[in-house]
Amino acid sequence: MAGATCVLQLESNLAFECQHIIHSLQATGVTKWVALSEGQGGTIGWLTTNERKEAMCFQLRDSLRVGCIYLSKHFFSVLLEEREALKTIRDELCRFAIVTEPAKTLFGKVRRTYTGKLGGLQDDLCICLQLCITGLRCFYQNDKYQNFRPEY
Repeated sequence: MAGATCVLQLESNLAFECQHIIHSLQATGVTKWVALSEGQGGTIGWLTTNERKEAMCFQLRDSLRVGCIYLSKHFFSVLLEEREALKTIRDELCRFAIVTEPAKTLFGKVRRTYTGKLGGLQDDLCICLQLCITGLRCFYQNDKYQNFRPEY
């Protein structure tokens, strides 16, 4: 991994979390990194607008449908036993939903929310997979990251 480039896909709507994470990375001596800059005005971070959430949801669905998602044979969790961690991922994926709310006024718009947090449950792992897929696509399809991609 010595020659690997760390690609960061940080959520930009977490106040200054992006800057804190980058500072921490630099403090550990990691020098080969790039942060996707898809935030407002090209700032570091990733905007998770409703349109982006919709796209991420469908990209994950399509990836699962065609069998593009694999876990490493070295998969582990620092918090849970392997079986429990896999069950948690599966549960989050299974309960992730598109919640449709009717328009509040006669001329209002129908609102769609993409979430797995119904009933106070978590969807962090599902969102993480969605962000990974979207970030990979952005990193390999956007020319501004061309200098950071490996040459084959």
